[in-house]
Amino acid sequence: MNTAYTLSRLISDLHLTVLTELYQDLPVHNGYCCDMLSWAMSRLDSESCWFTILNSMNVIAVASLSGCSCIVLTEKVTMNEDVLAKAKEEGICVCMSEESTFDAAVRLGDALRGA
Repeated sequence: MNTAYTLSRLISDLHLTVLTELYQDLPVHNGYCCDMLSWAMSRLDSESCWFTILNSMNVIAVASLSGCSCIVLTEKVTMNEDVLAKAKEEGICVCMSEESTFDAAVRLGDALRGA
């Protein structure tokens, strides 16, 4: 990777809709696709972008505990306002993609290889 790839570039490159805010323009070095919370929690880190269709309060808890700063809800999934409020409280950027989890992750992979 030649230059730092950041959340703002991820949002732009993947044409994501930001549901919370971009709190810090942190580096993104990998993506992780998983809908099993305990599995995701053991594999996410502060430089991961988490692709999932899960949208509960537990998703925010897993992201917070693992240090993951960005959740991308795929397939047009959204979150309830109370869950988004918790994400805002924790400083976690939540975005939405219209693409499938696979397609969004492939686009991140392509962007990371080109960064």
